[in-house]
Amino acid sequence: MLIHSLKRALVMVVFGPLAGCGAAGPEAPSAGDRAARGAAAAAQSPPEGAVANGGGQFVRMMVDGVEWAADREIFCTQAPAGMAPMLIVSGSHGPKDANGQVFNLNLGNVHGPGTLRPVGGGSVAHVIQLANLDERRYLNGGAMGFDVKVEVIDFARDPTRVELRFEGTLNGSAGTHLGIEEGHVRCSE
Repeated sequence: MLIHSLKRALVMVVFGPLAGCGAAGPEAPSAGDRAARGAAAAAQSPPEGAVANGGGQFVRMMVDGVEWAADREIFCTQAPAGMAPMLIVSGSHGPKDANGQVFNLNLGNVHGPGTLRPVGGGSVAHVIQLANLDERRYLNGGAMGFDVKVEVIDFARDPTRVELRFEGTLNGSAGTHLGIEEGHVRCSE
């Protein structure tokens, strides 16, 4: 199980940012359609894809005032004991094709509950990004830059259990900035 989780995490870290780099197909949904789907998914209680683990698994946030929620592939893991501490969270929304949206949050040096101000490009690996939001904003955060505050509420290693809240700004590929509010993640392995 741990090996499978680590392989999946590696794939998400390496290839997740590329998910939005392909050209949109002829049936690509409009930004309005995506916003409507995001609002509908976030309004579900519990979110689609939730599991029965004392409240379910979810990744949700407000993106520029519009609700966004992962509706599949909600995942969290930690680096194995003995390695540098790393927390990896991801979730996907929308179609399972080139138009799907992928959220990734990777935090280095997490040892337990507390507040972090991740900085990209530093000596500690931190990444927060939302890929493929629409045709113009295919990469937000990540290599484009970000300014976020993350509050780790719950953090356990065996089994992995994570709850955190986050907010801030993601720089976008279209030269824009996304405001992230009320970000909330809860998941377990």
